[in-house]
Amino acid sequence: MNRREALKTTALFLGYAVSATALSEMFISCSAGKHLHWKPEFLTPEQARTIAAIAERILPRTGTPGAKDLHIDKFIDKMLKDLLAPDEQNDFLTGLAAFEQVCVREYNLKFADCPAERQHALLLQMDKEAAKQPPSLWGIRLSADAPTHFFRRIKELTLLGYYTSQKIGTEVLNYDPMPGVYVGCMPLAEVGNAWNE
Repeated sequence: MNRREALKTTALFLGYAVSATALSEMFISCSAGKHLHWKPEFLTPEQARTIAAIAERILPRTGTPGAKDLHIDKFIDKMLKDLLAPDEQNDFLTGLAAFEQVCVREYNLKFADCPAERQHALLLQMDKEAAKQPPSLWGIRLSADAPTHFFRRIKELTLLGYYTSQKIGTEVLNYDPMPGVYVGCMPLAEVGNAWNE
């Protein structure tokens, strides 16, 4: 193998690997000021509005920022466009359309226009109907027999965007940019919040 082929192979290998740092940088680029004039790259504006409402219902604002505060809809749009295979993108869009149909059939309103209690009830129903996730190891599914249910996929993306955001990583989770010593056995009372790397 010559040097050019080795560099090309290495670049391809690194290009396929998505690290938490890369995701964080991608998310940071979706800053609040740009959100006012944001146009989705993959979703339609109406679909993005639905995704934003679902994400906010999954992670509403409490003592910590909610999904809308962190613009998780932008993150999900970017992830759908850049990281999902075409068949997974189609499955997601089909699931989103079916989800909206259920909402219109049951409440005669689109999801984003429903009151919070109806949104909550519909998402609880979807959570019960969604199949359990197949076994995974470090987030990598060990079985890919069936496509991921729409609700599971959007929940995954919402949580990923939320917990890899800079604001949550530095203001909600414990953050230590230069980790110290490894303590293998520590009382839970001393641990406090979960740690962010």
